[in-house]
Amino acid sequence: MNGPSVTRRATTTTDAAATLYLVPRAVDRLGEGRRLAAPLLAGPGSEPDASLALRGVHPDLIELTPPEKKERIGIDQVREVIRLTQFSPVQAKRKVCLIPRAETLTPEAANALLKIMEEPPRDLAFVALAEHPSDLLPTIVSRCRTIRIPPTGRDAVLRRLADAGYAEGDAAWLARVVLRGGDLERLTEAPLDVAGARDAATTELRTAAAADLIADALGDEPIRRYEALLLTVARIGAQDAELLTVGVRTLAAQDRDTLARFLQELLTACFEPTRPPSDPDAVYAPLPEIRDRIGPSRLRNLCQAIDGAYRSVTVYGPPEAILLSLMLTPGDDADGE
Repeated sequence: MNGPSVTRRATTTTDAAATLYLVPRAVDRLGEGRRLAAPLLAGPGSEPDASLALRGVHPDLIELTPPEKKERIGIDQVREVIRLTQFSPVQAKRKVCLIPRAETLTPEAANALLKIMEEPPRDLAFVALAEHPSDLLPTIVSRCRTIRIPPTGRDAVLRRLADAGYAEGDAAWLARVVLRGGDLERLTEAPLDVAGARDAATTELRTAAAADLIADALGDEPIRRYEALLLTVARIGAQDAELLTVGVRTLAAQDRDTLARFLQELLTACFEPTRPPSDPDAVYAPLPEIRDRIGPSRLRNLCQAIDGAYRSVTVYGPPEAILLSLMLTPGDDADGE
């Protein structure tokens, strides 16, 4: 069987019965999914329908997500979707089933969904989002038209920041701080004193308790979050005792999506100290102690361990054990530690 066709981002959504969008890690899945579903629910010039879809309140939009306090989509949620598809659309010409995190389908749920995807009603379309096709059953992928959504280009980010009034050097550094959906909007609402904001965050966070540091590393303020991530890397490298206890418990208490996003962003921060000092974009150098105290070998080991922890979390391993393994990443005697 031939693999699914993978195309670049489409400018309009077609009438395909099922479409799988492969999205970058930092994308707001629910918001992006609603945006992609909106054209299927709203005909040309139908702004009210589009607005309802974007807000997630369109009567013909079915959002298939894990139930409250659950991490995976079970067969009961899929059965409810199948039940709803037996009724005609209320307002649009079709119903749309949006699956923002298709990788959270249990095998039983995925197989149940496959049955209706194989012979979908004419007035039903599926919009699914995932990071990689290997996250889903091959049989699900084979029933979908697949579209890859590329990350926002660096040049586009730099233009937005420059248009907002940031100096060239500040914009270059901030382009690396933009880690998730919404960051660019926050940074461009009103230009910040980048050096001042970074220095203030670093000063406060250097002596912060582990729980407070983690709270900032999970927070919405981009510059403060980025500095907290860098300091978390430094403390992991030093095998900080408080981070091994309080920090691990704080992180393990997060829902799995939040923890996975944290590990993705931590990996980006871990790569930062490996950038050569001569890098023309290194206007604001990372904290010197990260490179000097940890050493290049341990930094490499940490990057590999963080990536491994992310992969383990996304396949639903026990979070606390995964985090402890990450925090205890060994160094290399060659670094003289």
